[in-house]
Amino acid sequence: MIITHKIAALTATLTTAISLLAAPAMAFSVGATNNTETLKNNLLGANTAGLSNFSVSITGNAAAFGTFTNDPFGLTSGVVLSTGKVTDIRGQNQQDNDNIGSDLSTDFGAPGENGDLTQLNLSFFANSTVEKLFFEYVFASEEFPEFGDSEFNDDFELLLNGTNLAKLSDGKTVTINNLVPDPKNRSTDHPDYINNPSFTGIAANIVKLDGFTKVLGFEGLLKKNQRNVLSIRIKDVGDGNLDSAVFIKGGSVGTVQPEPVPEPMTVGGLMAGGAMLAAGRKLRHRRDGSN
Repeated sequence: MIITHKIAALTATLTTAISLLAAPAMAFSVGATNNTETLKNNLLGANTAGLSNFSVSITGNAAAFGTFTNDPFGLTSGVVLSTGKVTDIRGQNQQDNDNIGSDLSTDFGAPGENGDLTQLNLSFFANSTVEKLFFEYVFASEEFPEFGDSEFNDDFELLLNGTNLAKLSDGKTVTINNLVPDPKNRSTDHPDYINNPSFTGIAANIVKLDGFTKVLGFEGLLKKNQRNVLSIRIKDVGDGNLDSAVFIKGGSVGTVQPEPVPEPMTVGGLMAGGAMLAAGRKLRHRRDGSN
């Protein structure tokens, strides 16, 4: 029975990976919306027993909030927050940050402001039957990997009643510097980090962001018989350039721990092989002048 389950899980992961390789870039869709009812409905699923009286408030530019479908991370759909325009995220990654310019670098800030802040607060009442709040997410940034170990350590927090519970698999907080502690020594990259360089990256034909995490799980103790507040917060640090984003799996916010998301990115050979083939075709086209 255990072998059967393992085979089924591997088959599901391979199927997801193959579908990502075969899928055109247009399959990934991102739409901007700051409608709090739409954002709330996309966050919440069926597993909210014991929670009630939900309300959502937001802080930040309207273009920094949105929803997505058919993402390359394995989340399927959900809500996205960015320090730039969410509609700029989808597309081919054509520039890394060690080159002049960037695919994703919108500064919403007024003169004198130190970076862009985007925040969503989900407030709700928890009764005596509930214990914890769960959901799944991916953190991504254009700061990767060049600005690891720098002052441009974009701030990302998932605050439950004021406590940051955005954690990597080893308990460290989810930050640029913890994921890429030494960009000159890439062997130190955190195991939760996935690099996505221009043209050759694992999802470079789908998303412009230069790096992102594996799917991470959020888990936090609720205050019973009280109102609770979940704050999803992301902010540029150092300046307003080079955007960061967080993707929350749709319907995963609730009191039941979600089933683990298959991680197609762990099928390294298959995914990297597809990226290498695509890169090889591009290089040949440039050499021989073909289209």
